[in-house]
Order: sequence, then structure tokens, then C-alpha cells
Amino acid sequence: MNFYEHQDRAERRTKLIVFLFILAVLCIVAIVGVPIGFASEWDPLAIAGTVVACMLIVGLATVVKLSQLRGGGQVVAEMLGGTPLQREGADPAERKVQNVVEEMAIASGMPVPPVYLIEDDGINAFAAGWSADDAVIGVTRGCIEQLNRDELQGVIAHEFSHISHGDMRINIRLIGVIFGIMVLGITGWILVRFVGPAVLRSSIRSRSKEGAGGAGIGLAIVLFGLFLALCGAIGTFFGRLIQAAVSRQREFLADASAVQYTRNPGGIGGALRKIGGMTPLKHVSSEVGQCNHMFFSQAMKAVFASHPPIKERIARVEGIDAENLVELGQSGQVEVEQMAGVSGVSVVPGVAGFAASVVRKTIEHGAGAGVEHLQRAREAMEMMNPAIREALQNGWSARLVMFALVAANSPQAQQEVAKALSVEELAEYKSIASCIADADPLTRLPMIDLGAPALRTLSKEQLSVFHQTLVSLVKSDGVVDRFEWVLISVLQKHTSNMFGNSKIKTKRHPLSSYGAEMSIVLSALAYCGSNHPEEAKRAFLVAVEKLGVNIQMVGTTSCTMKRLNIALKKLRLMKFIDRGVFIEACELCVTHDDCVTVVEAETLRAIGDILDCPIPLFIQ
Repeated sequence: MNFYEHQDRAERRTKLIVFLFILAVLCIVAIVGVPIGFASEWDPLAIAGTVVACMLIVGLATVVKLSQLRGGGQVVAEMLGGTPLQREGADPAERKVQNVVEEMAIASGMPVPPVYLIEDDGINAFAAGWSADDAVIGVTRGCIEQLNRDELQGVIAHEFSHISHGDMRINIRLIGVIFGIMVLGITGWILVRFVGPAVLRSSIRSRSKEGAGGAGIGLAIVLFGLFLALCGAIGTFFGRLIQAAVSRQREFLADASAVQYTRNPGGIGGALRKIGGMTPLKHVSSEVGQCNHMFFSQAMKAVFASHPPIKERIARVEGIDAENLVELGQSGQVEVEQMAGVSGVSVVPGVAGFAASVVRKTIEHGAGAGVEHLQRAREAMEMMNPAIREALQNGWSARLVMFALVAANSPQAQQEVAKALSVEELAEYKSIASCIADADPLTRLPMIDLGAPALRTLSKEQLSVFHQTLVSLVKSDGVVDRFEWVLISVLQKHTSNMFGNSKIKTKRHPLSSYGAEMSIVLSALAYCGSNHPEEAKRAFLVAVEKLGVNIQMVGTTSCTMKRLNIALKKLRLMKFIDRGVFIEACELCVTHDDCVTVVEAETLRAIGDILDCPIPLFIQ
């Protein structure tokens, strides 16, 4: 199953969650309603009131929980007791996980997700968020201190698979659903543990008749709480059932993707072996029960396991019989060469320039990132000036890096920067600009990916001023070149709501419904990659043939930055399988002359990024 099929399947799984949620609510209502029916001699009003009350409580609890999670991965990580991992002053183990996350994000064509640390000695990790734009990676202390780099890389690759395949959206919705069907039990526990005893203690201190009545009320509250707790146990049963039904198969797929990503089954296999000999997490927030399905492995014991058995996962990853496994808790990694063909990925040999075949191989059928893309990301990061990498860790200085990227070849933009910055900022900017002037163009898009998370830490007001300044710099010379469009569009995608809210569900229309929008994007690509109108037309027709849709090429005046962004915003409403067809059409438009320039590569990857279809780093 390719990337685009994964995404559409993720949306279909949401319907499964809704079905199981409704089934669970009906069972809870029935369990609550039967005793009420007997007690009221089956009074229709009493039964109807009970049904409505239960459905309102469960429904409102679910809605409230989901509204609390609107902030994305950061909210989930903090709910689980995670704290942001700071690069400044970080110890070697913390720097190691930061480097691994950055390499994988750049290789995948995604913004670098912030890393959150959970202080627990167990080995575990999770990815949380509504989309790649607000995703975070969470790791335990045990994960970064007890795993070697290969094992850690396997775990992080597994979590990146969940990000790219849309599993995170399901996971967050699942948190809201599970909280809703468990809320009766939580309410019952509060009544038994706090409210009832408080009333009883108050009545004991009072020797009046009112005190005796208070004791009866307190006892009634405790009994009612026990009844709700019993109902909650049924809700917990269904919650664990839903977690298991939705999550287990996805873990096998994420394990397989991790092997494809790293081409090292011994990495993720070694991590699973170490986890197999450990107990569940001990020092995580009490909220872990609602989030058990999000973790790399079981974070707590449950009636229905949300993950497949560790031995079965190891056996699939390493291609061995589960009966032949050594004792869990040992690393026991297999040799990389032994399993080199398991993922079907081979390293792309060095090429001069960017051959069309390399680009085609990366994009075709949404094959996903592989070890060659990871190596290119590592090389791109090594090519960056250390001062630039340090500046990209802080939102305030990351702004200056983006300004320097825009102003590098524009005297007018340089003059505008001098007017917009303070004396102190200008001194730092000049230092950064001198490094940017010597930077390889291949590192420009990775710089944007590295800087986006830091920029998101700025306040709304600061971000607004930043975007306004950036746009004014781009327009200062009266021309918007392709890289400037890439920079502005990618940053707006990852730091603002420019291209719409990925959390909002909408009806998907067929590919043919987006003819006008596809025409604008493909026309812009054709014009930018050709020196003559006839050559541009040939590139456009090659792309249209792939789409199988009758659309006409538009003039250059229709290919403005504003119209292009409006078109891409609408194209985000397509089914993911249709987005895949469109991305391949864009690739054919760019590669029709068998040559892909750096700017064309950046433009193509920016389009994929905006459409939530990240394109791995094929630039070599």
C-alpha cells in the first residue's frame, strides 16, 4: 500500500471509530437503562431521560476533550507529562535524538517536529498531532539513554511513518472517543472517592437529624458512584476494544516502513527486543490510558492489547521464526547485510545533476523515504554552516535566516531589511547573511524545514509581523522568483493557517472537479521550467495526459503567486489518491526535458508539502 492509499484508508478508519463509538454508547445506555427501568417499573419518561442523559454526558465529554486537543501534538505531549527538549545545554543523549529527528524530517520532506521528553526509565515513544504541521515526537528518558543510535533511528522512523500515513489524526480522535465512553466511570470514581466520603464525614461531625439525613445522602452518593463505576468499567472495556481494533495492524505497517526508511531491521528489531524485557511505563501521567494506542509499544497493561505481541513484531521485522527468538531484553541485532533486500529499497548511485529517473523513482506511487534520502539529509545538514544551524534553533534568529535567504541576491531586499531591523538585530543579520552567501543552494529548503518549528514558538503578533516583513522583502524588487514563492508558501503552510485547517473534515470531490486549479499549477510549472512557449506547452500536455482530464493551459498573467496559492488551497480538498495522481503529473511536467534544476526540485517539493504529500529529499 503506498502513501496515498494509506491516507485515504486513514480517513475510512475514522468511520470505523465512529461506528464502534456508537456501538459502545448504545451498550452503556442499555446497561444503565435496565436497572433504571426495573426501579421505575419501566416508566417511559424515566428510561428516555436516562438514555438522553447518558448520551449527552458521553457526547459532551467527547466534544470537550477533542476541543482541548485542538492545539495538536503539543497539547497531547504536555498532557502526558512531556517537556520540550532544549538543544541549548542538552547532554549527548538528548542531542542524539534531536539529530535523528532532524535528519528524518528533512529526508521525508516534512517540517522538523519538536521533541518532547517524558521522564520515565521505560523505552517508549509516540507521535502526536493533527498533521505534520503541528506534530511532535515524544520520547522517554529510557528511550534516548538505553538505545544506541541505530535502535533509536528505528523507533523514530516508526513514529515518522505514523506522521506521514495520517495515523496521528486517528489517534487524536481516538483519545476523545475513549475519554467520552470512559467518562461515566471517571465520574463514578470521583463520587466514590471524594464526594460521597466528604458528605459522610460532614454528617458524622453533626449530631442533628439533618446530620443523619446527610449520612443517608452520602451513602446514596457512594452507591450511585459504584454503579457509575461499573458502567465505566464497561466503557473501559469498549475503549480498549476500540484501541485494539484500530491500532494493531497499523503497528505492523509502521514497523515495515521503519525498515524501508533505514534499511536496517536490526535497529528497530533491537529496540523491540529491549522493550520486550521491560515493564510498562511507571512515571507517565494518568492520562496514559486514553493514549495507550499512540505509543511505540504498550504503555500500560490492558485487557485488549493495543499493539501486536512484541515477539511477532520482531519476527516480521527480522524475517525469522518467533520461536527462534533469543530471550527478550537483549539487543540481539541481525546484520544489516542479511536483510538488505527486505524493504526492496536500493541506494541510488551518485549522479551528475538531478536526473529525471531519480525524481521519478522518488515520487512514483508515493514510495516514501528510504535510506538514500536519509543519507542525503545527513549530507545537507553537514553542508550547513554551524552558525546557521544554531540560529535556526531560536525563533528570533530563525527570522533573520529567512530574511537573509530572500535578500541574498536582491539589493532592494537588503535595503528593506536594514530598515526593518534594530541595530542589534542588524549586526546579527549581517553575520548570518555572510554565511548564507556562501551556502550551497541545496541546503536552502532544509534550512526552511529546520527553522519552521522555531518560528512557531513566536507569538501570533510576532509571526504576523514576520510574514508581513517577509512578503515586503520579496516584493521589494517587483519580481517574485520561484525560490521566493517556495520560501513564503512553505513557511505560511507550517506557521500559519494560510492553506486551511487540516483538522476540518470536508466532502471529497473527484479529480475532474479541480480542472481550473490544476491548470494554473501545471501551467506555472511548465512556464518556469521552459525557455520557449512551445516547450512549455509540451511539458503541460505531458502532465495533462497523466491526469486524463481535459484542461487548457492558462497564460502567464494567471500564474501569479496569489492565484497559485488559492489553487493549491482548493487542491488540498482532493482525495489523497487523486493528489498522488496530480503530484505525478507535476513530476512529469518538471522532468519532461530529462533535467531537473535545484529550483524546479524545490518547487515540486513545495507543492507536495502544501498538499500534505511530502516528497522525500531526492536532490543529491
